Amino acid sequence: MQHMTAGKIAEAVGGRILLGDPETPIIDICTDSRLPKGGELYVPILGERVDGHRFIEGALKKGAVATFTSQHDAVEELPESVRSEELTNTVWIRVDDTRGALQMLGKYCRSCLEIPFVGVTGSVGKTSTRTMIATALAAGFHTFQTAGNANSQVGVPITLSRITDDYEAAVIELGMSEPGEMARIGAIAGLNVAVMTNIGISHIEQLGSQANILREKLHITDGLADDGWMILNGDDAYLCPEHNHNEDGVSVEKIPELAACVEKYKTLYYGLKSHNDYRAEDIRVKEGKTLFTLHCAKGQYPVVLPVIGLHHVQNALAALACADVLGMPLEDAAAALIHFGGVAHRQEWITFPAMGITVIDDSYNASPDSMRAAITALQMAQTQGRKVAVLADMFELGEETLRHHYGVGQALGSSDADLLLTVGPLSVEIARGAAGKNPNLQIVSVEDRFQAAQWLEENYRQGDLILFKGSNGMKLFEIVEKWKSASL
Repeated sequence: MQHMTAGKIAEAVGGRILLGDPETPIIDICTDSRLPKGGELYVPILGERVDGHRFIEGALKKGAVATFTSQHDAVEELPESVRSEELTNTVWIRVDDTRGALQMLGKYCRSCLEIPFVGVTGSVGKTSTRTMIATALAAGFHTFQTAGNANSQVGVPITLSRITDDYEAAVIELGMSEPGEMARIGAIAGLNVAVMTNIGISHIEQLGSQANILREKLHITDGLADDGWMILNGDDAYLCPEHNHNEDGVSVEKIPELAACVEKYKTLYYGLKSHNDYRAEDIRVKEGKTLFTLHCAKGQYPVVLPVIGLHHVQNALAALACADVLGMPLEDAAAALIHFGGVAHRQEWITFPAMGITVIDDSYNASPDSMRAAITALQMAQTQGRKVAVLADMFELGEETLRHHYGVGQALGSSDADLLLTVGPLSVEIARGAAGKNPNLQIVSVEDRFQAAQWLEENYRQGDLILFKGSNGMKLFEIVEKWKSASL
C-alpha cells in the first residue's frame, strides 16, 4: 500500500476508529496473524471453522499496527491488553463486516489507479494465462501481476492494495468456488479487459452445470469499463457455441447472459480454429520449444515459446490479443513470450541429471480438461526414453466423477505414453479407460503418493520423461520436492 493511513482506510470502508492515531501509516494488509512483519493492517476473517478475531492480539504483537473489528463497539469493550505498553499505539477500526470492509478497501485502492487492468478467469489455466499475459505486456509496460493464487474475494482486494502508481498495467487473476463470489470480486476489479480461458467442470458440485459455471464467471464483467474488451477462447464450446461442440460432440446452446455481454462489449476470440480473430498456425516443436505463427487482422507474426503444449499456444494467443487491444506492437509482444518462465507445479519442466530423467511437474491441481492438456504436452514432447504418466485422482467432479476419470484414461491410452502409474482409488478408472484404448500399455495402480514414490524410485529408467498430474490434495508435488532436495 502507498500513501495510506489508518484514518484514510477507515473513511474508505465507512468504518470508525475506536482507538489509536488516525495518522498511523499502513504499508500492507494481512489476514494471517502469524505473518505481520511491521506496519500492516490485520483483517480478521470470519471463516467456517475459525474466527480471525481470536488472533487480533497476536497479530498486533507480531507487528501489525492496526486491525479491523466487527466485534467491538467501544473502547471499553477492547481487550485489556490494548492498555499495555506493547499495544498502546495500535489502531482499532470498527466495521460492520471485516470481509466486506476489505473488499471496499480493495475497490478504493483500484479507484486510485489510472492504468489498464486485465482480468483473467476460467476453469483451467488462469495462472499460466495470467503469467503469459504479464510476460507479453512487460515488453511495453511496467506490469504488475497477481502473486501466487491470490484470486479469491479475500485475495483480490489485497492484490489491488499492493499495486503502486509506478506500474503502467496490471494483470490480475479472478477465481471462484461458490455462487456469488465472482460478482463480488468482478465489481471491485475495475477491468478494462476481461479474459476467459474456458468453461470446464471445476466446482460443478457447487454450481450444478457448466452453463451455471459460465453464468457465474461472466460476472467478471460486473466491473468492466463500458468501452472494455472481452477476450474469449473461441475453441471452447460454451464460450463460442456456434463454432464448437462439447466433449461428447453435443451442440451447446448460447446462454442469454453470454449473448448480452457479447452485444455490450467489444469481443475478440482466440484459439486454434479458423474462425478465431487470433489464431495459431504451423504449430511445431523444436529443441524443447513450441513454435507457431500468429494470424490476426494486422498480419502474421512468428512466436517461440520456451514450453511445450497446445494449451500454452492458446495462452499465448490470449496474451497477444491483450497486448494488441492495449496498443502494443504485436512483434514486441510476440518476441517477449520467449521469456515466459512458467509457474511452479504447473507444467514445470525439471531435469534431474543424477537420475537421468526429466519431469513435467503439473501437480498443482487437475480437472479433465487440464489432464488432457497435460497428456497432449507429454505426447508433443521429444524424448529418447520412455514417456511415463503418473496420474492421480481428480476432485469436485460431482456425479460424473468416474466417467470423467475413465475419459481421461481413454485420452492417455490414445497417446504415445509407454507407462501409466495411477495413484488413488478414483484413478483406477483412468487405468480402465487407458487399458480399453491400448491393451498393450504398461499400467501400474497404487493407493497413494507414498506407494507411487517407492514404485518410481525402484523402477525409473535413465532417459524417462515423467508427467505428474492430479488434484492438489493428492500431493504428488511432494515426490518432486523430495527428488529436488536429494539432488541439492
